[in-house]
Amino acid sequence: MAIVALEGFEGATIRRVAAQAGCSAGAVQKRFATRSHLLRSAFEVVVDVAIERIAATESTGAGTLLERQYRAALETLPLDPDRRREGLVWTSYLLRAATDDTLSDLPRQLDRAIHEALAHELADAQASGVLQSGTDPHLLTDALLALVDGIAIRMLYTPEVEHDTLLAALDAGLHALLPATTGAR
Repeated sequence: MAIVALEGFEGATIRRVAAQAGCSAGAVQKRFATRSHLLRSAFEVVVDVAIERIAATESTGAGTLLERQYRAALETLPLDPDRRREGLVWTSYLLRAATDDTLSDLPRQLDRAIHEALAHELADAQASGVLQSGTDPHLLTDALLALVDGIAIRMLYTPEVEHDTLLAALDAGLHALLPATTGAR
């Protein structure tokens, strides 16, 4: 994962991964037949770690819908060195998946699962009066995902000192997209 994070997919050769792992290129090739398999494995690790972090924040269930969405979004943003590496792997993978059909199924499946879960939560919030109705929950979900994805990408290439501004933009975007009904939780 470190090589992909530092040098992108092109830098992740079987030989370089083997050298970093302290094993032979043959040993790496036995585990990963192609570089695409290697990149997919790195992506799967990133996905698993992010899902665990988000699940940990959701396990409390505390706070308003807006607060829960903000906490979940924070877990996907590159706010520390580990999550920055994960973000770089994620981005490298998605760029490669855009032109390699053998890689594109995994992000599409993940996107559908996230989309359905979030749209369901938003529909429930509208039905219970916690969230204003009137906008299709699926459209809200697309807007929320675009907001968080855009901020995550910007954080990868902006200096850390600008991250507070981007977090304020996230907060403003969430408030605009998720207007609560009066006194709702």
